[in-house]
Amino acid sequence: MSKPGGHLASEEVLNKKLDLCISNAIVKTGIGFSAGVVLSVLLLKRRSWPVWLGTGFGLGASYTDCERSFNPVSVPGVRVIPSSAATAAPDSQMGKIQQRVGELFGQAKEETEQKVPAATHNIRDVAQSRFAELSNKGRDVVEQQVNHLQDAASDFTSKLQDKTQELTGAAKEAEHNVQDKVRRI
Repeated sequence: MSKPGGHLASEEVLNKKLDLCISNAIVKTGIGFSAGVVLSVLLLKRRSWPVWLGTGFGLGASYTDCERSFNPVSVPGVRVIPSSAATAAPDSQMGKIQQRVGELFGQAKEETEQKVPAATHNIRDVAQSRFAELSNKGRDVVEQQVNHLQDAASDFTSKLQDKTQELTGAAKEAEHNVQDKVRRI
């Protein structure tokens, strides 16, 4: 049962972690097994080793998650600080190093948070101005192409009209010649 004040009993914490590990093991092993079966059937002529390999990968991933759940100190960059020792100085040389590294990471994070928004703003302004410049160049190129096409279309239209008039004149002349020959006959 829960203790008063919202704290969980150690048995409940252990049970939750164990349940999570078992469910992770079932799910990840099943996914690895399924991936191995699919790979085996589709690509590798129904060999058995991809199934075993996928199952092993699933078990390995679930074991790693369980290890992280039960022993969070094994994860790089994680350390557990007891509440009573939060103000006390580290006892060992390793503790001092960990504390100093934590301080440096905190300072680096603060400096990054201060510098990145300004740099992001500058990059955004440069990108917007470059986009506007490229948009204007693109619009100019499109307008030039449209003007060129309009000029070519008007030239083609005028040539077509000239040719039509020429052919109409030739047709009338031919008609006159035919009528003259008909009259002579």
